[in-house]
Amino acid sequence: MSFFTWLISVVYKAMFLAGDSGFKRAHVESKIVFTASLLLAYTANPEKFPAILPVLCALGTLHAGLEWVVATLTLTGLVGVYLAGSAYLLSLTGVYAMTPLQVLFVALRATAIAFSIVLVFNTISPVELYNALHLLRARHFSSYTLLLWRLMPLALRNFIDSLAVGYLKREKITSRIPPATASVIEAGWFIEEYSYWRLRVKSKTRIPLSRSLLHTLTLLLFSLITLLLARTL
Repeated sequence: MSFFTWLISVVYKAMFLAGDSGFKRAHVESKIVFTASLLLAYTANPEKFPAILPVLCALGTLHAGLEWVVATLTLTGLVGVYLAGSAYLLSLTGVYAMTPLQVLFVALRATAIAFSIVLVFNTISPVELYNALHLLRARHFSSYTLLLWRLMPLALRNFIDSLAVGYLKREKITSRIPPATASVIEAGWFIEEYSYWRLRVKSKTRIPLSRSLLHTLTLLLFSLITLLLARTL
């Protein structure tokens, strides 16, 4: 498996491994409170924000399991290392001084911020977006959220399979991107054709959601823990 194939696989797991389960079933108000708690924790003490990373990992384990946490930590860790490495290389030009400890801190803070963003993304339900657009009277576009949410993981899976085939055939990565893209476009056409009238008329009703009280209370509890950590650190 090439590095590019592995990277797309990690992105797929971090973004779509949980499917429509986990904290997507929590009430929308609890998601807003959780997102606000992360923002408040960062603005209150941005230098100590990496200390919240273990709490986020525990919440991620409850959301989608250890495999999701490992994939998300890998993806966000790569982002953190890249940003910290770029900052350190810039410091070598003499613009500013940077110690190895500061480089490590930049990597940890970037990882914590990126991990929290991915976690918040994983709590978003496409059905909630559909209902929100329906409520805001953007009913011509509400169905497209469901279409895009189904096409994004399909596109990533097609790219992974296409690159894996190219790796076995010893083909260049660039030669495998066009067939993967074509398969995604074809799948989108099939879905659009099957849902022709649904995508061209206003949505007539909201989609009922099955809420999970346990996930809602868990998000609220971790929001409180996040705020307490930000205040005590």
